[in-house]
Amino acid sequence: MKSTCSPTLLILVTATLVSSCHNSTKKENLSLSERRKPIIATVNYPLAYFAQRLSGEFADVLFEAPPNVDPAYWNPTDDQVGAIQTADLVLLNGANYAKWTSSRTIPYEATVITSSSFEDTFIKLEEGTSHTHKSGTTSHTHGGFASTTWLDLELACKQASSTADALCEQFPEHVESISGKLKILLEEMRDLDRQMKLVTAPLRGTTLVASHPVYQYWTRAYGLSAHALHWEPMQKLGTPEMGELAAIQDEKSPVKYFIWEGPPTEENINKIKMAGFINIVVDPCGARPAKGDFLTVMQENISSLSEAITQGTSSNTGTP
Repeated sequence: MKSTCSPTLLILVTATLVSSCHNSTKKENLSLSERRKPIIATVNYPLAYFAQRLSGEFADVLFEAPPNVDPAYWNPTDDQVGAIQTADLVLLNGANYAKWTSSRTIPYEATVITSSSFEDTFIKLEEGTSHTHKSGTTSHTHGGFASTTWLDLELACKQASSTADALCEQFPEHVESISGKLKILLEEMRDLDRQMKLVTAPLRGTTLVASHPVYQYWTRAYGLSAHALHWEPMQKLGTPEMGELAAIQDEKSPVKYFIWEGPPTEENINKIKMAGFINIVVDPCGARPAKGDFLTVMQENISSLSEAITQGTSSNTGTP
């Protein structure tokens, strides 16, 4: 007997095949979406470095502050804020760092303050003089809390550990990998902390002059004392600035070392040298460095300090 297929059955079979094809395509697209790497947003470079080291290849790190802008006072665009708001995890520094976060909404469930374990040790600041860092940038005041917490490398270790805890909670399938990477990172940073303690020991008992008030946690951690100015490495130092420096020398003794956030101009090197100081660059590394990474910048800081102290034992002047 010849087999036949009714028109109604044919329509049902065709519809089933079309639906099956549609569902298969939908599942394939969903699979592609699921394969998107998670996004971890951070407000400064040290946290971006920790997040990248700890997550490895399973996540992308979002940190968009320009290299020539202090992330503490950076104002992201609406689009940049939107990207941060949609991140799977947002890492904040705490201590009032990244002023923009106080006026923009960030998803509470995805946000971790990496300094929360030591917030009772934050350094309170007196209200300072309003100033700008570069021509055309917004004026601001260094008030509230000191926020460059990571320059105390013990605190940096705590922030790295907090970052690891947040990653493990958000991405439990990667706990073993994160824990292994954290162990290595902490060993490296604790070694730098030991080196920093050794290299700064000869500076205890003397007053340092710092170009900017960003070294509070560094000086406290390593037993140092610093008088902070509001100078930029590239600004022209005139009579008022040099008079201010001379007044510090008269008031505080001995004063021999001048700490810059970044490499100063040749003219500024010579002016500071002629004033009887040894120039030293101690880069806070809040922004992404032009070369190297967080650990190499900290190592360069240690080397700069060591070289300057060696110069200081036989000379009253030096270069960074």
